[in-house]
Amino acid sequence: MLKKSNIVVLFFLFVWGCSIPRANIETVSDSTEIKLEKIPQEQMQDLSGIQFFMDGMMFMEQGEYSRAIIEFQEAIEKGSNSAEVYHSISEGYWMIQKYDKSIYYSLKAIEKDPISADYKISLGKKYIALNELNLSLEIFEELAQNQTDNAEILFIIGDLKSKLKDIDGALVYYQEAYDKDNSLTLALEVAAQLAIESNHRDTALVIKKLLLSDPSNPEYLKLYIESITQTNKLYEIESLLDNDELKSNPFINNLYNQLAYEYLSSGYYDKSEEFFEKSLEINNKDRFALYYLSTLYRESGKFDQSIALSERHISSYPDDKEGYINKSISLLSLQRFNTVIDELSNALKLFPEDFEINYFLGLAHYSLKEFESSEVFYKKALSLDTSSIPAMHALAMVYDQNKKWDKSDKLYTDLITINTKDAQAYNNYAYSLIERNEDVAYALTLAKKAIELSPKISSYLDTIGWIYFKLNDFEKAKEFIGEAIVYDESSSVVLEHYGDVLIKLNELDEALIFYNKALDLDQENAELIEKIFNYNSRAPNE
Repeated sequence: MLKKSNIVVLFFLFVWGCSIPRANIETVSDSTEIKLEKIPQEQMQDLSGIQFFMDGMMFMEQGEYSRAIIEFQEAIEKGSNSAEVYHSISEGYWMIQKYDKSIYYSLKAIEKDPISADYKISLGKKYIALNELNLSLEIFEELAQNQTDNAEILFIIGDLKSKLKDIDGALVYYQEAYDKDNSLTLALEVAAQLAIESNHRDTALVIKKLLLSDPSNPEYLKLYIESITQTNKLYEIESLLDNDELKSNPFINNLYNQLAYEYLSSGYYDKSEEFFEKSLEINNKDRFALYYLSTLYRESGKFDQSIALSERHISSYPDDKEGYINKSISLLSLQRFNTVIDELSNALKLFPEDFEINYFLGLAHYSLKEFESSEVFYKKALSLDTSSIPAMHALAMVYDQNKKWDKSDKLYTDLITINTKDAQAYNNYAYSLIERNEDVAYALTLAKKAIELSPKISSYLDTIGWIYFKLNDFEKAKEFIGEAIVYDESSSVVLEHYGDVLIKLNELDEALIFYNKALDLDQENAELIEKIFNYNSRAPNE
């Protein structure tokens, strides 16, 4: 429906369109009298046609669409049959929901004036309303060929292609609409949303274009960060940081965080550290950066730096357990077990039902050989997560140390039942049996299974070697335990076992070498000290 402000314009349009001739004026030489020639009947009809059109427009404004249509038709009968009249009739029929007739008169308007884009745009929008999307698309694509700079038309084509599930085409036209009119950021917003919803391969590229349309917009930057994946070229993302306007974005530290995380996931640890550090320079309390940078420092052996960040994490977020956990893992790596117990005991007051806190408390006590306390925390951890394989293993080991073998045997059996390829369960069960001299044959079967699954694990080789030692097969014992030392010579138990085997083989000097190596690693081992003393006291008599 046309606005009142357009009526005067339309009036002059129709005067032009109807080509009404002016009255002839004669100038009489001897008089100032002006004589007007009589206006022909045909021209009078044209004038009355214009009046009917104007009346029709008035009725349209008043919402009397049926009356308006009658007036427009009278205008045509009186000779005012321009494209605008047919278009106005089409609008009238549209308002009274006689869509077929509306479309018919729209086509008549285009037939009268095939050059004007307005009538075609109107018809195209009518087809959209009627869900005749392909017909509408034909019209707008034809218009786009003739009006290559019309951003609105390109936008509409993008919408049509989106509705017709042509996602690639839709994204192209939305972006072209923005390229023609950089104020039309809505086109990029719609394109970004469509790309996200369809999980399109070019999602990050579209959102990047949206971000660059307004680098200071925090919502655009947030959307871009969420679109980043490992498939993106990280150096291209990093190049965005050369944009000074982007650096002023209040969400910039989150971009540093995401870049750091993607570099971490891709194995570029130095780059990951660099961007987490930049994030903390902007916001020294950023929880995400504190946690991951502390983890990175720990993984690279920078335990003091890791602990310092964890303490900042705890100070800023005392209700977040991750700070306590990160600090405790670093302390465990430094074998500062008493400090771990102090830290986690405080954390336990805040998180008494947390699995990790109870688990690591069990580990710290176990490392200090405080097996009764360790059992309490491992049991609690397993009660909090009954499916935890690490907790089942840990509790089985502590039951073993506390001589609760019925319970440890059950856990080992459960572990093997759950996973028939659990080499650690086979090995630990075998070692438990041989240490208490029970069911040696079954222990050997279990140990062989562990070796079959993991043939290069030092502790597993030691276990089967120790079983052969108990079976008095010292050559086989030497073979397996010697191989265990090749893979790892950091275990005092394995070194001591090898010394015991060498004693049985009467290789006393070499045995003493391995006893002393074992003692260097476990200086409070009273049994080992006694073995060395006994050997030294016997040596002169040998």
